[in-house]
Amino acid sequence: MRIIDLAGRTPAQKQGLLSQLVVPRPIAMITTLNADGGVNVAPFSYYMPVCGEPPLVAVTVGSVREATDQPKDSWVNLSASGEFVINVTTTALADHIETVAREYPPGVDEAELVGWRTVPSQVVAPPSLADSPAHLECRVREVIDRGEMDSCFSGVHIVLAEVVCITADESIMASPTRIDPTRVHAVGRMGFPWFVAASTDSIFSRDRVAYADLPDGEVVA
Repeated sequence: MRIIDLAGRTPAQKQGLLSQLVVPRPIAMITTLNADGGVNVAPFSYYMPVCGEPPLVAVTVGSVREATDQPKDSWVNLSASGEFVINVTTTALADHIETVAREYPPGVDEAELVGWRTVPSQVVAPPSLADSPAHLECRVREVIDRGEMDSCFSGVHIVLAEVVCITADESIMASPTRIDPTRVHAVGRMGFPWFVAASTDSIFSRDRVAYADLPDGEVVA
């Protein structure tokens, strides 16, 4: 086994190692509104569910852009309004994940730029992406800042948000209250520049047997 010493490596190199090993990561395609009501869309793969009650998710948003010392548009918008939408990133959005990830000047509508359609959300002001089959409408509950805030590979805002509404297309529903994940066709982030698609031939299932239900004397089943 090779020992990869983190000492002396740059923040970008350290983040690269994490991004190449913590894989695949779901991609939160986040829509926000700016102060003028303009739409912003950007992908975030440092993203995870937190708990069921209250239904919380966590998204890590870098403190500054990579090219300049200005804050990211998504952060400016969601911190001001307290609202955003996580659109599930699927193969239908795959061609433009990197397109909308570019650091455009403030005010650019990435959805319009790539031809993604927006629809009004149910509870929050930012719209949802019609081209995504599911949307998590979120309200910010807590922000935790970590790292050197003037470094795009160090400073982060860890946004804890409550999911206040979920909308899902009928095509991915297994029952009125359950999603069939095999129908979502989700895209995950690997180490740059790679992605992975959860297609039928790449996913598998396994039963989970509780310890109490194991036959006597067995520890593996």
